[in-house]
Amino acid sequence: MSEKTERKYASWLGIIVRFVGASFMMLLMQIIYPNFVFSNWMMGIALIAAISVITYIIERITTLYRTPIGRGIIAFLVTFGALYFANMSVPGIKVPFVANLITSFVVGMFDIFLPDRVF
Repeated sequence: MSEKTERKYASWLGIIVRFVGASFMMLLMQIIYPNFVFSNWMMGIALIAAISVITYIIERITTLYRTPIGRGIIAFLVTFGALYFANMSVPGIKVPFVANLITSFVVGMFDIFLPDRVF
């Protein structure tokens, strides 16, 4: 397998792993935190897909993806921003500030502990 093909495969795998991790965290927060609400499961999937893709694009534009801390910081900021703006602009999404911080922190920690090979 050539390096270019291997890198393309690894980056798609990274998006899928992020999607699954963020999905699990959002589901867990809906169970734990009572005011963390998505009125429609399609909104949640669309938001999580947007978070995964935006994180991937920012990592490819910058060089922060090369370190685990950089990946975690990017994931935290993108998740926090996406949830914050979705809370303000999308009528069916209700995410309290504390739940947003907790979710963003855990998603960022998830990205820190993922192995480099996935990305």
